[in-house]
Amino acid sequence: MAVAITMLVTVSTHAQDNSALNPEYQALINQLGNPSYQVRERAHAKLVKVGMSARSELAAALRSPDLEIRSRARRIFVDLMYEDFEQKLQRFIDDVEGKQEHDLPGWNLYQKRIGTTSEDRKFFASMVRAESKVLRAIETKKNLAELLQERVKQLQPYGNYTPSGPRIPQIQSIATVMLGASELTPAERETLVSPVYNLLNYSQIKSQIIDKPDNDVGKRMTREWAEIACQSRSKTLGLMLILNYGFEESGIKVAREMLSNKESFSTSEQYAAICAARFGGVDEVELLIPLLNQQTLVHSWSTPQAGGKLIKTQLRDTVLIMLLHLTKQSPEDYGFKFSRPSPIYVYEVYSCGFTEDENREKAHAKWKTWWDESGKQWLEKAKAAKAAEKPAEPK
Repeated sequence: MAVAITMLVTVSTHAQDNSALNPEYQALINQLGNPSYQVRERAHAKLVKVGMSARSELAAALRSPDLEIRSRARRIFVDLMYEDFEQKLQRFIDDVEGKQEHDLPGWNLYQKRIGTTSEDRKFFASMVRAESKVLRAIETKKNLAELLQERVKQLQPYGNYTPSGPRIPQIQSIATVMLGASELTPAERETLVSPVYNLLNYSQIKSQIIDKPDNDVGKRMTREWAEIACQSRSKTLGLMLILNYGFEESGIKVAREMLSNKESFSTSEQYAAICAARFGGVDEVELLIPLLNQQTLVHSWSTPQAGGKLIKTQLRDTVLIMLLHLTKQSPEDYGFKFSRPSPIYVYEVYSCGFTEDENREKAHAKWKTWWDESGKQWLEKAKAAKAAEKPAEPK
């Protein structure tokens, strides 16, 4: 907001015609430099009361050769501009029916992508206060990609340490970057996926968002960004955001999109499998089964419990333990000796492996036997039970 006010002051100082100045207000301006402190204070108070009517005279006073006049004029002018700016934003917030014209930068894009409710307007007003410069760049699209890269770098807490600790950006600033990114090409957006993930995954930023209701604007924009990130080259980061924030609908949607009708998989798909297991249910079992032949190594881990041996996790191991979760079976019964439950990942991804290939093969063979002998019947019963739980369709 300070940047916005400073620019308004700058513009005003270059647009004045001294011949049009009000003599009464100009006399008060001159008294700001009077030798008497009392006279200066009275003139100061009168100009504050006059308000924006003396805008031209105050702007001209910013170029006065008298330091006292310049200093006081700037203080009055900035205070008045703040007040005028806030009044403008309040009129915008109150205009829920959209009957008035508003020249706030970025508003056209925001209302198209986010909405125009009272809460939408309040959140946008807070974005204007925090990031007016970025919003103007979004409006003009001039050097937008470069500006967003620079801004997201500036927002990183670990690069903004103060004596009391890192400076934590507000969600309004991050939301402005995410809004601007929607105007970039997919290639331009790639450079923002990782730094925006770092911001949203920072604990003190996450705490600003995670407990808000699902219709909260900042939370909605974070959820949409996570889905966009899932379509990038760094899709693992989008999946991890979905898991860390608990975005259930997005998790199921993205898991189904990523895991359906594919012949090859990467390490990212383990997080899609986790989304399917954590947020899904019986319908996701058959989605995961085709991945049981994927032997891509996704993690290596060591723990004293392994006796010096390396615990290796293949993609199929992660998928198997997620299937055990969905079918309500115990990983220990399948030889998973090191698995560690997790509220976010169901089981910690690094702990879903084996030290010996022989034990891995036994686990997968046991699943195949269970599935062939009992699994399909279990699935039919589970689907029937789920269907019975659905409320009757209104007639």
